[in-house]
Amino acid sequence: MNETDAKICENILDALDRLFDRESKVIDIFALIFASSEALGSSVTGLNLDGLAIELEKISRNGKAEELQREEALQVTNNLRVTLNDMLSV
Repeated sequence: MNETDAKICENILDALDRLFDRESKVIDIFALIFASSEALGSSVTGLNLDGLAIELEKISRNGKAEELQREEALQVTNNLRVTLNDMLSV
């Protein structure tokens, strides 16, 4: 992973922390994941950001209360958080 890819992955992890801390909304995380997916392309394997972006968009538009959306988003992003922690700790 090059330096730019690592920085994008760090930004994703920081965004997930902000979601956990209630500093960001699900729609914000969706936008960041979508843009990161486009920026990374296939250069970083094992992230499946495209699928995750689709899930986050559905959650952000499901009409549920913000807190319920947050909880759903945390569930669907948990594996990404673990994967990023593993990738970035090497």
